[in-house]
Amino acid sequence: MTQKRMKLLLYMTALSAGTLLISNLSAIKLWNLAGIAVDGGLVLFPLTYILGDLIVEMFGKSTSKTIIYASFLVNVIAVFVFYAVIALPAYPGWDMQDAYAMVLGFSPRIIFGSLLGFLTSNLLNNYLFIKMKQSDSLFSKSFIARALGSSAFAHLIDSTIFETVAFLGVLSFPEFVKQAIFAYILGMGLELILSPLEAWIERKIRNV
Repeated sequence: MTQKRMKLLLYMTALSAGTLLISNLSAIKLWNLAGIAVDGGLVLFPLTYILGDLIVEMFGKSTSKTIIYASFLVNVIAVFVFYAVIALPAYPGWDMQDAYAMVLGFSPRIIFGSLLGFLTSNLLNNYLFIKMKQSDSLFSKSFIARALGSSAFAHLIDSTIFETVAFLGVLSFPEFVKQAIFAYILGMGLELILSPLEAWIERKIRNV
């Protein structure tokens, strides 16, 4: 592996773990979009699929799977650290303990749903991407076709797992259904909007 290719892999690995962690922290907030409750993680989370597609395209299935597990591990460590720090006694006069615990001690359901959804959907995305690349179809000839095709299934699994674990019973059932459907549509929509940029990046780094 060339030095440039190694640097690219290191950057992509860091971004993969970082975007998942930022998305999980952002998911604490539910924002109002035309009467639909949307978690803040959706602003950035589609980027994890884009990174995943680029990684598996450039470095193969085995390396991609390793990065998925590493990103998962980083976020599990973050959760344990947050809870450990919250449990430490606050220094006298520091009056932000409740706010700190409220934000970083975010619902275990959101944490569990997000990590389970990420792990399951990204491993599925990885598997489907390779299968499409090895097929005798349009997907084998077009990077962006297999990127969007694999994501269409993976996003569905991710949205179903995350929304069910995190919000079923928290929101009313009609609100839950609207949010779950909208989360999938918005996630795929953002990736579709970013697909020209994704294709451009793939062309630029293809021969690194």
